[in-house]
Amino acid sequence: MVEPVIETEQDVILSRVAAFVVDHVISFVAGVALGVALGLSLGRAGIFLGVFSGMFGYFIVLEGLFGQTFGKRLLGIVVVKRSGDPCTMGASLVRNLLRIIDGILSYAVALVVMLTNDDRQRIGDVAADTVVVRAR
Repeated sequence: MVEPVIETEQDVILSRVAAFVVDHVISFVAGVALGVALGLSLGRAGIFLGVFSGMFGYFIVLEGLFGQTFGKRLLGIVVVKRSGDPCTMGASLVRNLLRIIDGILSYAVALVVMLTNDDRQRIGDVAADTVVVRAR
């Protein structure tokens, strides 16, 4: 189990950006693979469903179960509740569904919100009551 270092959310912005790049490459590949697989049996609707499920499911499942995606693990950061408790599947669902808003203008909205928020939270983090901190 990963041990979070509480109150380190101020120093994780660059790590979050780097993890974001790694994770989006991985989630895109997973989404396309799932889209192709579902598309073979369900047609165009399967492609859309697969890509959407793969790209969002990657973040929701990994953060909900482990608090980390592969990119976050590589960069030494973890998602936790503001209380320091592990991220739950419900919190992960909320924070990741709000990526739709955070992602406006190529995630410029998320970056601006993080830079103006004392706990460096994006909109999804505020709604889910989560923070991203260093992992021990």
